[in-house]
Amino acid sequence: MNNPSLFPDLSAFRKKMKIVTITAVCLPLLFCAFLVPADAHKVNIFAYAQDGKVYAEAYFVDGSKCKNSVIEVVDGKSGEKLLEGKTDDNGQMSFGIPRVASLKLILRAGEGHQNEYIMSEDEVRQAMPAAKKQTEKKGERQAEQKKRDASEQEQPKSGQPADVQKVVKTEVHPDDLEAAVGKVIDSRLQPIMKILLELQERSGKPGLTEILGGIGYIIGMLGILAYFKGRRSNRKS
Repeated sequence: MNNPSLFPDLSAFRKKMKIVTITAVCLPLLFCAFLVPADAHKVNIFAYAQDGKVYAEAYFVDGSKCKNSVIEVVDGKSGEKLLEGKTDDNGQMSFGIPRVASLKLILRAGEGHQNEYIMSEDEVRQAMPAAKKQTEKKGERQAEQKKRDASEQEQPKSGQPADVQKVVKTEVHPDDLEAAVGKVIDSRLQPIMKILLELQERSGKPGLTEILGGIGYIIGMLGILAYFKGRRSNRKS
């Protein structure tokens, strides 16, 4: 005869598995129903500095843009408010660098949803335009050139034709070359920064694979738990 203790009641185990399956399916749906609307209103902000300006973009975690949202710019160290503006229909906002300091961009998207982005002082300094500095250096170079021209005119050059004595030297100063190269690099970096921003927006959104994988993981764990509970109850009986 068969020993009943060796063959547990499969019907009871099936009933438990049905309850576990229904619970595992319903719980994630309820979880998504209550949490997805809240997550959809969580906001992110990204910014970068280039050519004397700061470019910021704000978006929700679902990828939609934060339109007409307030961005407040404060000094990252002192907390002093420097300026305030609003994003456009694309969730973007740009402004001139107010000072060489660490900048904190505070995004307020309404309904209490807020986030911030901190830009280091070094990043701000590197993005500052060198126009003023270049103007000062250019004035110094012109003064030095006038001195050299005056000294050359005072020195007689006998035995040489006049056209040989007046030689015009055209040379590119390293500062001018650096400014030109920096301008070209900035123009190339802007589209790259936009691509990185789009990748960051996409990475913040869970895909269908991640959602289904999470549901499957929950079902599997509950199934294993029910299996061991069934074995334990059968041993006691």
